[in-house]
Amino acid sequence: MNILIVDDEVIVVNLLKKHIDWQGLGIHEVFTAYTAMEARRLVSDNQIDIIICDIEMPQENGLMLLAWIRENFPDIVKIILTGYPDFKYAQDAINIGVVKYLLKPVSFEELSETVRLAAEEINKKRNENLQGNAGQNLSDPKREEKIFYTNLITGDILPFTEFINKAAEIGGLAREGLEPKGLVYLRLTGSQVQVKNNSILLFALSNIAEELFADITEIHLWDNIFWIIKSDYDGKQIHDMCELFISKLKGRFQGEIYAYFIRRVSLETLSERSMDLRHAAMQYRNMGQFIYDVDRLIEASLDREHSQAAQGGDCPTSAWAVVESVKDYIHGHYMEDLSRQDIEAAVHLNGDYLNRIFKKATGYSLVQYIQYYRILVSKRLLAEKTCTITEAGTKVGFDTPSYFTKVFKKWTDMTPYEYYNRSQGR
Repeated sequence: MNILIVDDEVIVVNLLKKHIDWQGLGIHEVFTAYTAMEARRLVSDNQIDIIICDIEMPQENGLMLLAWIRENFPDIVKIILTGYPDFKYAQDAINIGVVKYLLKPVSFEELSETVRLAAEEINKKRNENLQGNAGQNLSDPKREEKIFYTNLITGDILPFTEFINKAAEIGGLAREGLEPKGLVYLRLTGSQVQVKNNSILLFALSNIAEELFADITEIHLWDNIFWIIKSDYDGKQIHDMCELFISKLKGRFQGEIYAYFIRRVSLETLSERSMDLRHAAMQYRNMGQFIYDVDRLIEASLDREHSQAAQGGDCPTSAWAVVESVKDYIHGHYMEDLSRQDIEAAVHLNGDYLNRIFKKATGYSLVQYIQYYRILVSKRLLAEKTCTITEAGTKVGFDTPSYFTKVFKKWTDMTPYEYYNRSQGR
């Protein structure tokens, strides 16, 4: 039996790990995490039976993490250990299946007794399952699918075909059944939407969406909600889906819901296109509407600017084609000493105009996207373990190891060495 302790206070984690007789409680391995994102990865990659989790943490709080665990790993026993005796927190904790709400400072004896009772309950249920469900396959394809898409959007699965295929195979999923035909991003606004307290709200929205639409998989990332659409719908059909969903929430949700959707998406581009949608949500708002066809909006906006700045010659017929050609060029030349002027010459466009439309479409400047793609490929090299860290930096176009390390940490919040060691454990 394994346990995961999640707390951003390092001293608390170390004290609990050191001063409790875990083996005496039947715990074989104690995993630790200091952020919810790290905890999600550990839960996805390891057999976790019990989780002890703080509430207040950076980026995503513990209730959101435990709500995600309830949805994807319902058998994990959830224990909260927090310094906040807040009734709303406690109420949310009960609703997401937390078995014990402990307050800091907690005695080692009280926490040990809580873990002992949790372990006994787990063993009891396992024995009942063995007796009543002998030989029954208890795997949950829907859960595995949600984990797969979540890891792909967050970048835990690198967006290259071989990594995607391997992850699908590990999850027992058929690649052909995973290919998205569309992607929807839901943005929630209003006083009811608070990242620290909206776990129950997200689950209510999820239940409504999946009852209405059998051909979507809904993913929660902090306060972000995505629908992976499996059917080959046109823009109007996706618009109608969003409109129906929003209409069902009238009177049940004190706030507003905005929907942003795209159809140009594949497994390889899912992570990048999810970023496009979040970028679009910052650009297109307060326009008197609640549903946005992002591909059409971007293309119309870019083409307006494109027609105003048309230069003739070999200029592509649409600004969207410009953006795609720039990406293709960077993907083929990232290992070179690539400059903005090189890209301008390749697509035969003025630099200021090119940079402007590229940023409007992607949220990245040309220089930022070059860095983003170089780091993405370097992660691939490090994960494949086919070269040293220094060689990986050189292969993607960085002149010195120190500059490679600086840029890598800027984009990933870890050094290449830390990423290499993390990928070694997978």
